[in-house]
Amino acid sequence: MLEPLANESFLFLLVINIIASLGMAIVYATGQLNLGQAGFLAIGAYTAAVTNKLLGWPLAANLVASGLIAGLIALPIALGANRVRGIYLIMGTLAVGEIVQVTISNVDALGGLQGYSGIAPITLADAVIVLALVFVATAALMASPMGLQMRAIFDDEDAAAAAGVATRRVKVVAVVLSAAVVGMAGGLMARWLLFIAPRNFGVGVSFRIALFILIGGVHSIWGAVLGAFSVTYLLEVLRVLGNNEALPLWMQTLGPWRQVIYGALVMVLMKFRPEGIISRHWALRPTRPLRRLRRRPSSQLQAAPRQVSHPAPAGSNPVPLLQLGEISHNFGGLAALQDVSLTVDREEIMALIGANGAGKTTLINVVSGRYALQKGRICLLNQDLSHFRPERRTRAGVSRTFQAVRTFAHLTVEEQLRLGSLAHGGRPALSVAEIAALIGLADKLDTLPETLSLGEQRRLEIGRAIASRPWVIFLDEPSVGMNLAERQELAALIRQVREQGITVVLVDHNLDLALSLADRVAVLDFGKLLTIGLPGDVIRDRRVRDAYLGNLEVTV
Repeated sequence: MLEPLANESFLFLLVINIIASLGMAIVYATGQLNLGQAGFLAIGAYTAAVTNKLLGWPLAANLVASGLIAGLIALPIALGANRVRGIYLIMGTLAVGEIVQVTISNVDALGGLQGYSGIAPITLADAVIVLALVFVATAALMASPMGLQMRAIFDDEDAAAAAGVATRRVKVVAVVLSAAVVGMAGGLMARWLLFIAPRNFGVGVSFRIALFILIGGVHSIWGAVLGAFSVTYLLEVLRVLGNNEALPLWMQTLGPWRQVIYGALVMVLMKFRPEGIISRHWALRPTRPLRRLRRRPSSQLQAAPRQVSHPAPAGSNPVPLLQLGEISHNFGGLAALQDVSLTVDREEIMALIGANGAGKTTLINVVSGRYALQKGRICLLNQDLSHFRPERRTRAGVSRTFQAVRTFAHLTVEEQLRLGSLAHGGRPALSVAEIAALIGLADKLDTLPETLSLGEQRRLEIGRAIASRPWVIFLDEPSVGMNLAERQELAALIRQVREQGITVVLVDHNLDLALSLADRVAVLDFGKLLTIGLPGDVIRDRRVRDAYLGNLEVTV
């Protein structure tokens, strides 16, 4: 069983597969399943072959050229693929690989179908050094802010945009970097085989590279390494068994069936380990002690966070913090919002109430940029945000939570707060430790959201939103599903958020909670602003009672 590990050709193949798997892990970290990797492998291989044979370049120059050319060719593909998702993305990238293979087959200068030879050999030590460098670079990328943003997109692209992540740019960068790494794997492959042909880069190669990370684990680069090793080793062991006449006949018969056995094992693994062999929980365990050593003692984390107020805007005349002018939004023939004009003052809590379907969440989606503005104007401190993308609005100072809790399933509490803090836009920011203390999760920084209660998940989502130090935060039904104790904790947190100098716009069907917190109340009715005023005045308004409250008794 250890025989393949003593075979230099197998070790060369293993190194190349691991590098290609690391490249695939980069793009899949954003949730994009790119099945055009065989094409980038071919581009890298032929680039290295030509630059070595015709120009005499050494290995380092070959691989740099392979990565650059593959990345450059991937750029327009990435820009186009950014507009599609799901099966359309898979089919589109699969077509790219086929196009590259067919193109090379028809270029006589590259040997056409006969292949390309005359390439200088390299040593296994050279290949191992390249693997080490690629692994370190990939690990650094995944640990960087860019890697954190990529992993957030994997879990929830809309929530990532609301947290200030430039999702389109990050996905394009991921595709380009992935192609560059796979291209370098192709360059190494050409310098090892010494002869390459289009048949080396068929569609099966793309599927095998994808299986490396699906089997090993999609949430860790160690999963990419383990997946590449497991698949490569298993297929080689089965091949050796089939060719060894000294073994019993039943073992020799396994050889011709190796693809069937391999496929059956993959299906079993996908059934019982859908996240791969190394799950996110397993990947976190070895690093927890190291992360805890880097932090301050827990007693300091529990300390009350300092109050940080936003600086006053330039100019001597005070202006409303947020101005919404004649906002309208239609879904086909349904008018969800009709000429809603509203101003929100600095550091106030405004409750936005109304019946189901009144347009409250639609207004939040329009202001936060999740829905494109069809009519009207959105100004924050006299800065027009009307045509900003969601991440730009977050960086400008507009943050939000969602009606259904949307945390990132594979990011720890600490990572989610750190993700939010990346979008602070230069405004005074609290540290991750201070935000964790503010939301009462200082002792759960290494925890994944699935182990948190609903109230804790909601506080985490609010903490992620305030980590960007917004001017205004929109809370969409934050008390849904909470018991009385959790609602009381939520009310205390919202008051603390306002004490941090952050304006709050609160949408909640729990009127006792909303009215007890609000400085002013705005009422929407069938997409129109019905009235706005002090809580006591609003609940006594006959129009509000007719449209929303009825005979409900509400105290302020």
